[in-house]
Amino acid sequence: MPHFKILFVDDEEINLLNFRMIFQNRYEIITALSGEEALELFKRTADIGLVISDQRMPGISGVELLSRIYKMAPDTVRVLLTAHSQVEYLLDAINRGQIYQYILKPWDTNELSAIIDRAHKLYGLKKENKSLTEELAQQNRNLELTNRKLQSVNKKLEDDVQRRKKLEISLRESEERFRKFTTASQDVIILFDSRGHGLYSNPAAEKLLGYSYEDFLDRPFTKTLHPKFRKIVRKDVAGLFATNTSPPTREVKVQRKNKEYLDVEVNFFCISLESGERIVGSIIRDITKRKKARELLRLSEERLGDLSAMLINAQDDERRRIAMELHDEFGQSLAALKLQLRGMENKIHKGNEYRRSAIVEDLSELRLYVNQQIENVRSLSHDLWPLIVDDLGVDAAFDNLISNFLKHADMELDLSMEAIGHFFSTEQQRHLYRLLQESLNNVIKHAEAKNISIIAKQVENKVMLAIHDDGVGFDTVAVARDTGTSRGMGLQAMDERVKILNGTMEIHSKPGKGSSIVFSIATDSEN
Repeated sequence: MPHFKILFVDDEEINLLNFRMIFQNRYEIITALSGEEALELFKRTADIGLVISDQRMPGISGVELLSRIYKMAPDTVRVLLTAHSQVEYLLDAINRGQIYQYILKPWDTNELSAIIDRAHKLYGLKKENKSLTEELAQQNRNLELTNRKLQSVNKKLEDDVQRRKKLEISLRESEERFRKFTTASQDVIILFDSRGHGLYSNPAAEKLLGYSYEDFLDRPFTKTLHPKFRKIVRKDVAGLFATNTSPPTREVKVQRKNKEYLDVEVNFFCISLESGERIVGSIIRDITKRKKARELLRLSEERLGDLSAMLINAQDDERRRIAMELHDEFGQSLAALKLQLRGMENKIHKGNEYRRSAIVEDLSELRLYVNQQIENVRSLSHDLWPLIVDDLGVDAAFDNLISNFLKHADMELDLSMEAIGHFFSTEQQRHLYRLLQESLNNVIKHAEAKNISIIAKQVENKVMLAIHDDGVGFDTVAVARDTGTSRGMGLQAMDERVKILNGTMEIHSKPGKGSSIVFSIATDSEN
């Protein structure tokens, strides 16, 4: 426990020393030689419990000092030392300085010690009383706050009872008009309050779900929903109450009374009653048949995709056949023609010099033309069917394709290619080749790019083929909405080839931000 602090004020140094020597072992002693110094010490020092001051001092007197201290700290005990013994003087000093006690000089040590002990107890009682008063005031404030909360809760309960009564009256007034409509409806119609408790359900609810009107009274509507739909439906209803705007139609699962789940479509709307209360209505429609039809449509689309894949394979087979014919028949014929022309040229060299020179020049031009046609046939053959894939594999075909691409495209290339052909069959490699070929054709036709990056690598159990360019880009959302010829056969063909490979195709692009197309294909073992 901290020492009791005493401020002793006297203008004679010897008195200060005597007081400190007598009491410093029992109390914390602070001394001052003047009233002005005492005031400064009192302001700087916390919790001074007793001030003992001589009356006659230079500057302010003891009574004036104790009077000012009383104004600053009324709980501090004040004792006056004086040589005057006149009653009138002492009473005036006590009244002015609110003095606890006075001591005549020269003071008696035992008397002063007893006064200090009583002052110590008095200060402690004041502090304790102040603490208890503050604690009592805090408890009173807490009690008052609790009382207000109880009043608020009671008011809410009363308001809720009144609200329910008004709500029931409003419902009864409009029930007949509403019942005629809902009774005839084949859709389930349920009304519930802001807490989700049912207020009404039409006969279709019991027919479709098995719940009677009484079942919905104390059963929150969301409890009939499959757990994964409850959170989003609560959010929709909260938004409906907040904005009075109906949320979008939801397809959810509702549990019948027999515990089976039913696929339904639910719409929420808000009804404002004459009482000012708002309730929520829900229209629930059985969509089991619709979902079955949707599933049949999905299967039909899958079959159509399979048919498209078969068409692409048939198209590739036909291209291969044509390519072989061009290579074996037309190419060889042109080569033979070239040899024949060479022979004719050699024979002409033996004839007339002037005529021979002209004929040789014409024949040279003809030979160049034939060479050009042979190259055209080879190029056509390559476009119709990438024989290099069959002969050397897709990795060599990629190198050849990229090399030819750079001859026709003025772009900077960043290339990072790993060998991936060993993961796939020859047929799959042809599809991969066509994916890269079509992607590069799109870059040349549409991108207006200055830089292009091509990446092929294995990522875990998949192979990634990515093409990035810094060209003009396009709106992917608009392209995704397009169908048929407006979308272009290139993207559709790539999409079908990726499906054949059991892979995915991701296109990322924005106008002016370039384009990226990423193919992710499961390796042959995964396929």
